[in-house]
Amino acid sequence: MKIEIKSRFDNNKVLVSGKYENIKECLEKNRDANLRGAYLQGANLRGANLRGAYLQDANLRGAYLQGAYLQGADLWDAYLCGSDLRGSNLRGIKNYSEHHTIFQEVVRQQKIDTFTQKEWSIIGQIIIHKLCWDSIRKRFNKSAMGIFKKLSKVGFEEWEEKYK
Repeated sequence: MKIEIKSRFDNNKVLVSGKYENIKECLEKNRDANLRGAYLQGANLRGANLRGAYLQDANLRGAYLQGAYLQGADLWDAYLCGSDLRGSNLRGIKNYSEHHTIFQEVVRQQKIDTFTQKEWSIIGQIIIHKLCWDSIRKRFNKSAMGIFKKLSKVGFEEWEEKYK
């Protein structure tokens, strides 16, 4: 089937076009393409290999990314609200510090005893209320730093750097 991935900017400019079995195959075969601003809302990308994909400003709202391989993908300002990232490989992703969806999934992938009860309480508030960095700093002062240090140890340093 013919698939076109258009930009949500640039007057719907076509970023990728061709014959593919589905959107997942199209993206996997075009990982090296500049997919900045790609409109991928609600796309079924379960298990997709998007290693190193350039997805800045992409609209992935409600996308089904369960089990996707996103290692090294650049998600600067990508819109991920409502996306399902369960079981996704998120190691080495770039520009994720503003994404609550990614924070939630990275935390979910940790062993339950990684965090103290107090830290779990803070995590819950960050996720449920989608707190911004200023609010996290004001509300928790240095109490949240332990969470971000622990996440740094498993390869997610951006949050610790942002919190400092």
